[in-house]
Amino acid sequence: MSDSKSKEEVLSAEEIDALVERASEPGFDDGEFRTHDFSGGETVAMTKWTELLSTLEKHSEALEGVMSSEYGLKTTLIAKPIDYGVVGDLIAGFPDRLCLISTVAEPFDGEVHLLLEGDLLTFLVNHYFGGGSLPVPQMSKRVTPSEQRIGERVSKNFYRVMSEVWADRLPIAFGDLFVDITPDRFSMLPKAAGFAVLPFELSFGSEERFILKLLIPFDALEANATAFVPTITKEMMDERPSDWEPNIKAALPEVSVEVRGELCELNATLRTLLQMQVGTTIPISEPSVVRLFLENEVVAEGGYGAFDGFKAFQFNRFRENK
Repeated sequence: MSDSKSKEEVLSAEEIDALVERASEPGFDDGEFRTHDFSGGETVAMTKWTELLSTLEKHSEALEGVMSSEYGLKTTLIAKPIDYGVVGDLIAGFPDRLCLISTVAEPFDGEVHLLLEGDLLTFLVNHYFGGGSLPVPQMSKRVTPSEQRIGERVSKNFYRVMSEVWADRLPIAFGDLFVDITPDRFSMLPKAAGFAVLPFELSFGSEERFILKLLIPFDALEANATAFVPTITKEMMDERPSDWEPNIKAALPEVSVEVRGELCELNATLRTLLQMQVGTTIPISEPSVVRLFLENEVVAEGGYGAFDGFKAFQFNRFRENK
């Protein structure tokens, strides 16, 4: 290939953009490539943390009471299903106006972050200062100092309740709060760093609904996952009803097995065996003991005789553990 040819673009920038846009459309199928969900492993891991879900429900219930008391509003708080995301994607989904409250939370390695959307803070400030009946004004691109203070207040209650409720599963010690009204601090993390996203739906009455998101480094949460996986103790095993045991005992007698009776044993040379042919007769003496086998294990012994005109075997001893 000549130098001039090698410098030519195979696809123009416009063509590349068109292909990318087409590939992002739902149902796109080029017959060769498929979108791969790289978060699959993390998502599967989180499904095993069933005790975390119950802990979040207790967290939301306790925080609901605190918020109702704090602001004099009928508050409903619901823990939503946990999710997974990487820093780059999470930042792209952040609201334009936000308050991000970060803090060190031992035993987690790294900071946890509470994301509060600006509209929630506007609503609380408006209500707190008696403007609840007024229409929400057009706000600037960043939360105001008053909204920032309300955000810090909400986060203190959130982390305090979290410390109290989670203590049964995982004691957490929080450090100082760092309140940011931009995603700058969070954006300094590696773009591919993974976070467990713990969302809470906060609603006031039937119309106003907002989402709070707690972001915990996934690796840090996974390192403490044993606290959120159910453990079965010996006491729990003893307490559980053994419904399967009588069912098995009832079905066991109907299982088919192969048994065989052995009348005698013979010792012969290979020469004798090689000389045997159809019609060869081997005389045997009446056995003193006949054994009954189940899969090569002797289960009974008896005597050889006759009964009702038939050759018969009468049991006279069974193995003790039959």
